[in-house]
Amino acid sequence: MKNVIRLAMVTLFATALLAIPSLAQIPADMLIIGMSHEPIIDFAPARVYEFEGGFVLEQVYDQLVNFIGGTAAFEKIEPGLAESWEVSTDGLTWTFHIRKNALFHSGNPVDADAIVFSLRRALERHEPPIWITEQFVPEQEMIQKVGDYSVSIKTEVPLGEMLVAACFGYQGIASILDPAVVEEHATTDDPLAVTWLAEHDAGSGPFILKQWIKRDQIVLEAFSDYWAGAPSLKTIIIKDLPEPTAQKLALEKGDIDIAWNLLPEMVNDLRGKAGIGILETPTFYYHYAAMNCSYEPFSNIKVRQAVRWAIDYEAITEGIMSGAALKCPVIMPVGMFSHLDLSYYQDIEKAKQLMKEAEYEDGFEVELLTRTDPPYPDISAQVKEDLKKINIDVKVIAMVYAQLLNIYRAQQHQMVLIRWGVDYADPSAQAAPFAHCRTTGPDAKVRQIAWRNAYVSGVTDWVEQAAGERDARKREVMYKAIQAIVLEEGPYVLFHNPIKQAAMRDIVTGLQIPPMWYYTELRSVSKQ
Repeated sequence: MKNVIRLAMVTLFATALLAIPSLAQIPADMLIIGMSHEPIIDFAPARVYEFEGGFVLEQVYDQLVNFIGGTAAFEKIEPGLAESWEVSTDGLTWTFHIRKNALFHSGNPVDADAIVFSLRRALERHEPPIWITEQFVPEQEMIQKVGDYSVSIKTEVPLGEMLVAACFGYQGIASILDPAVVEEHATTDDPLAVTWLAEHDAGSGPFILKQWIKRDQIVLEAFSDYWAGAPSLKTIIIKDLPEPTAQKLALEKGDIDIAWNLLPEMVNDLRGKAGIGILETPTFYYHYAAMNCSYEPFSNIKVRQAVRWAIDYEAITEGIMSGAALKCPVIMPVGMFSHLDLSYYQDIEKAKQLMKEAEYEDGFEVELLTRTDPPYPDISAQVKEDLKKINIDVKVIAMVYAQLLNIYRAQQHQMVLIRWGVDYADPSAQAAPFAHCRTTGPDAKVRQIAWRNAYVSGVTDWVEQAAGERDARKREVMYKAIQAIVLEEGPYVLFHNPIKQAAMRDIVTGLQIPPMWYYTELRSVSKQ
């Protein structure tokens, strides 16, 4: 009977939230965000690797260090659960000192045991994003408790402070979990409570994951005992509004406070409208297409080059994106250290000549997997039109993002149109996924973008050496060389770095969006 009553209460609560109140009825301490939930798989920290999932984890979990603010967020390291840290003289051992006033949502203290448990757990789970940690800290024993509130982390090569902070400030695999809560929900078949954590939280962040109704809404509740002070907002509701048009209408009606996924032309339409403000940040992420080198035509470097020369980049960046993007054909985004300032343009005659030299003058057929939400359908249509000019017959297959990711991560695609966001604000975060691959088998050290596309690059050694290079000038030269080679021979068509645009009611204050928008923190946001 109790379960029936509880179910009825949950149903009534969900029904009430579905009927979002008008602006006048939304409490001042409640923020309602319209966002597409389509990419979200779940909230299990060790495997979350999607922007939207990371955005939620940013509110719910803490890491050792933090990055706060807007465009300059990744220029400075902020204390997180670690209030201080130092490195050994050989540059191989970092010691983090944990603040003593941090609590988990359960009320349990955050201590060295929790840090060691969480970081080792991520290594044990070995989900796709673990490469970020594992490339420098491959063994669990390299993470040790050295005091009740002190932890040491040993790296395989000397690393600079920003690179270490970037890796251990990443959401998900670097999120700190409450060991007692994990143990409480563990089972014989699931000793690390992965299933439970997929829909619940064991964090210490400023907000608690209160409810997740799939493809409907995510409800976050303020954690009043947060170590840095309770958030201004009591409740955040992230409504699933996959259509940008629906988000725009909801914002104009006052049904939501922030529209997160508007198209550039919608943002332009809202500019200057009373009661609405626009926030824009150049991002460190990409819209890109990738060719699987295990699909025979793409094993030929000249075919890959032909595809790049066939694309009308202007039509995509200036047309489809309405200029809300910065063209970027190289793997380091505009604004990141070591970015190589090169451009690409459409040259059909050059593309045809390359196809002839590759003995594919008559072309071939290829399946292009893509997402269903804007701007991917329009970009895929442009790619199809462009490649037809060099006799490549593209069959566009649109699917839900989560399904696409599963296929892509299993190396089962021929060609894919997708997005990629920099995991951490350092060139190694781009060089490793796009250029580190010695083998296409399951024993690959980094099973990321190059691995997914069966691209065994010749610069893997450089990628590893550049990560550990402490001379900034030498490091910059190495990364620029890597970019040039990948642009010449790689299986990628990198279109641009989009500009993140959010439209909001002008009563929303304190929102700052960093170049990696999934690091956006809502703790400082309020409504006037």
